[in-house]
Amino acid sequence: MGTGTSTKLCVSRLSPLSGFVSCHDLIIPLCANCYTIIMRNLVQEGFEDGWESAWHGKLHYAHKTGSSTQGHAGLRLLYKKGSHYGCSMKKDVTPSRHVRMSYKVKANASWDSDSTGKTLGFADLRWKNSKGQSYAHGNRAPGPNGFSFRTWYGHTKNGELPIGMYIYHNSQKRNWGDSIPVGSIKIGGDFVLFEVEANFDEGYCRARVDGGEWVSHNIKVGENTQVVTAWLDAYYGGAAVAPKDMSMDIDEYCLLDLSPQPAEDTGPEAPAPEIDWDEIRRRVEAQKAAEEAAKVKDEETQECSCGCGCSAIINDLIARVEALEKA
Repeated sequence: MGTGTSTKLCVSRLSPLSGFVSCHDLIIPLCANCYTIIMRNLVQEGFEDGWESAWHGKLHYAHKTGSSTQGHAGLRLLYKKGSHYGCSMKKDVTPSRHVRMSYKVKANASWDSDSTGKTLGFADLRWKNSKGQSYAHGNRAPGPNGFSFRTWYGHTKNGELPIGMYIYHNSQKRNWGDSIPVGSIKIGGDFVLFEVEANFDEGYCRARVDGGEWVSHNIKVGENTQVVTAWLDAYYGGAAVAPKDMSMDIDEYCLLDLSPQPAEDTGPEAPAPEIDWDEIRRRVEAQKAAEEAAKVKDEETQECSCGCGCSAIINDLIARVEALEKA
């Protein structure tokens, strides 16, 4: 069995995913000149001590809080009476044209919005006008490159806060972007999961609240537009300012890159990538030893404790190695 053997795994089309997986990198060789990346962790933020050192911008009134879904802390987005900004922190990320974002959010009992506003998202604000102002922000439509996504929220009604998508893109209907309601969260309720996927090449952005139905919106971006910034935003308005002090808490902000990542073109005669068959055999032997020790009668599969989704791929490789050894 030489290194020229290629193992083609069906992993190149995992989108749309039914939900989020753990933020880990996983690359599988497909052939001599091609790799497919299942997911790449761009940001995984839990807001523990010192988290802000990896970001730039202004916290404004945002601060760490003991209200969280994991670890010891979350982030409280606080709007002070008479203010627009609750937070404006950004982080540079590896460029991508296909991303997914998730975070946990709850609106505290103090919340009572009488206007729309924006919170967490991602963007490409590199493209600027002659005054040095970024497109896709501040009522400046992309031209043609530039993009931004932020979570939209609306007027509080009957104890519920509507949330959704706020998007700047080439085919937006108004200069100040498109607002698309997706669902709502209960004021004073528990944390819920908000999920977003944006695929620039296929032209859509979609979101859902707490595992509900996906709401999709068609988008168009320039050919050089990529997500390059993770954005912890909190802006009250439009033109309105917060009528009172109010806050929402967030935790577990995660941004994943789902784009295919081709390997460097080395020509049609390039050798296949080196596969560590010794490591694969070691995994097979370790699994067999564990099964014998536990006196397991039924066939078991090797599971990955991190929940990253790689178990099926490892088991497929194990089966292929065993088949080749018997051949």
